[in-house]
Amino acid sequence: MNNILKFLTMALFFGFIFIVPITTLSTPDKKINEIENKILTQLPRLSWDNITSKKFMTEFDKYTADQFPLRSEFLEIKNSYSYFLGQREFRDIYINNDDRLMEKFTFNKSIIDKNISQVINLTKNLDSIYNINSTLMVIPTSIAFYGESIPYWAINDDQKPVVDYISSETKELDFLNFYSPYDVLKENKDKYIYFNTDHHWTQLGAKLAYEDMFNTTVEGNPTKVSDDFYGTYYSKALLPNLKSDTIVAYEDYNNFKIEMDFDKNYDTLYDKDKLQGKNKYQYFLHGDPAFAVIEGNPSAKDEVIIFKDSYAHSFIPFLTKDFKKIHVVDPRYYNIDLKDYLSKNKDIAQAIFMSNIQTINTSDFYNISPTI
Repeated sequence: MNNILKFLTMALFFGFIFIVPITTLSTPDKKINEIENKILTQLPRLSWDNITSKKFMTEFDKYTADQFPLRSEFLEIKNSYSYFLGQREFRDIYINNDDRLMEKFTFNKSIIDKNISQVINLTKNLDSIYNINSTLMVIPTSIAFYGESIPYWAINDDQKPVVDYISSETKELDFLNFYSPYDVLKENKDKYIYFNTDHHWTQLGAKLAYEDMFNTTVEGNPTKVSDDFYGTYYSKALLPNLKSDTIVAYEDYNNFKIEMDFDKNYDTLYDKDKLQGKNKYQYFLHGDPAFAVIEGNPSAKDEVIIFKDSYAHSFIPFLTKDFKKIHVVDPRYYNIDLKDYLSKNKDIAQAIFMSNIQTINTSDFYNISPTI
């Protein structure tokens, strides 16, 4: 009996070693795993240099891991089993007692300071040369308000002191305002202001921030446009037992013209076609534009330029009632010649630097030349 068990164990072991690579090579390669929101490694080029440098085997290991047949299904089973055993962290994503997924936040002062410095240098010139008023807007992520129910051993820093620190670094400047919707979001944390499976806020959260920031009221009621959204946090955690998110939109702020990335034009700000794909948050602003110009309220006097991450996508539609034009720049994807652009768009009177706190805590986000 022992010999049979040993034989079966060896057969399974060697079968896994040889069959998986052969099966991977014999099935068509995929370029993108939509469930994991991941670009997959392709079969590396076989050459003598790649073999001697060990690059081929390194890339081949990544290739077989990425192209593994039924990879996502296998990970869902594995993570479900780990969850059953008590695991509550999956690739830096925590799950709380209410089945909410949240990303850990660890304060990185050096990166925050660098982003603050870059914004200060740029806005000082915007004010002195173009008389443009600027606002730095920092949005907390969901773990700031729901982190009390994550495991006691979880690593997570309080975001409120970080928001206060950024505010203190900018409060003495007459050319830069600071705003964070931390307080208004905290007051409304019992409402559906963040997605449970995605890193973004909902448009209700964006609406509350807009009303607080501009001291105004949003018109109309939200409309449900999707109830089967699984976002970026789900793509990391891959726990199939989780309930999907619902996307709502304020339709009164939809019918405005937008030019995107120099070659796309739409008559609406929302894109129903995106609701058919995996990343349904791309419903707002037709995806993830590097550059866009939105035609807003023709009766308004001023125009605004927004340097943003994707948190802005559900926020920007509300600005259509306040500004004649909204110029949108994502510093990660478009290195704008700001001097040239501002010389051609002289009605820009305000600038908003808008991102979630994790963006400016983990990347050199506002790496924009201050020479204008």
